[in-house]
Amino acid sequence: MFGLHKSKKRVNIVLKDHVIRYMESDSTGLQGVTNFGEKYLPLGVIEEGKVKDPTTLELILDELIRDRRWKGKKLYFCVPDASVVIRPQLVSLDLAEEEIKGYLYMQLGDQIHLPFERPVFDYKLLGEKEGQQEILMFAYPEDRIRTFEEVFKETGLKPLVADLSALSLYRLYYSLDKAKQKDHLLSLQWNVDSIVLTVFHECRPQFIRYMRTSLDGEFWQEDEEGDAGLVWMDDKNTLEGYEQDQLREVERIMSFYRFSVTKGEANVTNILLSGDWPNMEELYEHCKERFDIPVEWFDLQPAYGQELASLPPRFADVYGLSIKA
Repeated sequence: MFGLHKSKKRVNIVLKDHVIRYMESDSTGLQGVTNFGEKYLPLGVIEEGKVKDPTTLELILDELIRDRRWKGKKLYFCVPDASVVIRPQLVSLDLAEEEIKGYLYMQLGDQIHLPFERPVFDYKLLGEKEGQQEILMFAYPEDRIRTFEEVFKETGLKPLVADLSALSLYRLYYSLDKAKQKDHLLSLQWNVDSIVLTVFHECRPQFIRYMRTSLDGEFWQEDEEGDAGLVWMDDKNTLEGYEQDQLREVERIMSFYRFSVTKGEANVTNILLSGDWPNMEELYEHCKERFDIPVEWFDLQPAYGQELASLPPRFADVYGLSIKA
């Protein structure tokens, strides 16, 4: 998505409100990862996917770039998920492929309504439908993506491609030969800062919904002794109540997908759970108990072979980004 060039040796970064996760890769295959890591962000640097403190973000990236010797490296990055819009769109069959983006801009405010101004568009051709060309349209706020690009350039990286974590996760899932076209797969990214729900059917996204966390970020603390990422320092009952509230919301969104998106013709058939939630094993069990469909946890270590033995599951999205051609 939003691609400019293709590259092999590069840095891959996923940005969230609370963390930067990275991978260095020398090829786009599953065996191409040469290093990985993460850097947690202070509160307020990024909020709901928008850079609020570019100076601090630049300082953090400067330190990473010096330590990892990334100066001048090519960069693929995932923009935060808060503002992305994914939807099918019909355009005239008379439009040449290179004319489609211009047409999308012309239809803003008329046939295309977005929750933000000045979008960046990308699209994928789907085929003919109802005498028109169907595309899958991706839109993201231009000011947000340009801010990230400027920060990266200021710190010495060369941003080439911006992607979405939902697409990166599915790319990895597909590369591991897990994806099935007939499924209506709910990718449930349960992170510390948010929950992102994306339904894939026929191996492409059909629907996406972002839910910001209601938890106070002050109570998350980096795990200094283990490899859990962040740990919750307040009452555990708060986390359990939050999980139950969000699971009810997931059920509601699954119903919305069934009755409003597919007009009653299809249900979510299975769930792929991923993210950096520290209680992921418990959450996985709660999902299996609550939903009467198969639930799979994107747990890389035992499930997918020796090449991923040292990779924590919360790195699945940046790993999927690293295999993007």
